[in-house]
Amino acid sequence: MKRFIYFLVGFVFFSTSAWANHSSLEVDSNTNYYWNFNPGQSFIFMENGIEFSVFQDGQFDFYLPNYGPNVNVGIGNGNFNFSFNTGFNYNPFVQYDSFGLIIQIENTPIFYDYYGRVNQIGNIPIFYNNFGFVHQIGGLRIFYRNNVFWRHRGFINRVNRRYVWRPWHNYYVIPPAQFCAISPYAYRQFYTPVRHIYYRPYTNNTRNFVRNRSNYNYRNNANVRNNRYVQSPRNRREREIRSTVTRRNSDINRTRNSRVSNASSNRTSRHLANNETARRRNNREASRTADTYSIRNNRNSESVRNSTPRNRNNVTKSRRSTSSERLSSTRSTNRNSSASQSRSRPQSKATSTTRSSNRSRATKATNSRSRSNATDASRTSRSRTR
Repeated sequence: MKRFIYFLVGFVFFSTSAWANHSSLEVDSNTNYYWNFNPGQSFIFMENGIEFSVFQDGQFDFYLPNYGPNVNVGIGNGNFNFSFNTGFNYNPFVQYDSFGLIIQIENTPIFYDYYGRVNQIGNIPIFYNNFGFVHQIGGLRIFYRNNVFWRHRGFINRVNRRYVWRPWHNYYVIPPAQFCAISPYAYRQFYTPVRHIYYRPYTNNTRNFVRNRSNYNYRNNANVRNNRYVQSPRNRREREIRSTVTRRNSDINRTRNSRVSNASSNRTSRHLANNETARRRNNREASRTADTYSIRNNRNSESVRNSTPRNRNNVTKSRRSTSSERLSSTRSTNRNSSASQSRSRPQSKATSTTRSSNRSRATKATNSRSRSNATDASRTSRSRTR
């Protein structure tokens, strides 16, 4: 009986644990479909204790759990400000550049591309597709259909393997229009901000925003060192912060430089490959056109060759006809000339009569001779017969 009770208890225990594991997997799979994606069209993750919400166009919002309001208590109230874009004052923990963009939150650096889109937050790089939408955050690949989020694959990093939805995630918003950092001009191409190590909250920190970002040849303040963010360590804890941040920033810069160099080399190789393929395509097209021209020329030459004998026959016939015409013309001219000469030379009646008389006399003499010859022959033949 005891064995049966133990067996029943064990069966219930293992079945309950199995059901719990199965249900947790279902919950994870359902939440994993919207992993780092909320209805506000943003991707949410944690980096160095800061919660970031990156939107599809490259803008972002953040929330500091250690220094921000208690969202669990105040999220149900109306007009609750908890994030940077909703209006909560994080100026004591934020560094701005001359354009008014956030370049560092405490000691977490923020990097931008030439057009003002965030392309790295701490150690997490961010990439964009040809349409200007985020398609990769760390190791997370994002796919779209008709420029609408479709699915994802992978995860950002080891800390952000799964997305855990929180009630305040629906309240992240993009910056107001006057604080939009994205511009169609490459205004940050020649701009290199300087970041300082954060030791303690800043006092009287304000956001000086430059609205004119159309000047993409911004070189005057390319390496501005803002003195209001310069702090020096005052105790052992701050000196430890300096060593840790210096080492981490060097690693981040080295990784970023290698990634940028690899991306530029890949871009250059792709450009060269595209040029090579374009050159080969042009060569193939040129060879094809040359072949077509040669074929056409050969066909034209063959047609000309085939048509040349006929032309030669025609030429010979024409030559013969022209020569016959010339002969007939010369003959006709000779005849005409002889007739004209005979007409041009008048003969007297005496000469004509003398000629006719002489001709008659000659004919009579020849006739008489023939008759005499015939009589002589007949006589000789008769004498021989006798």
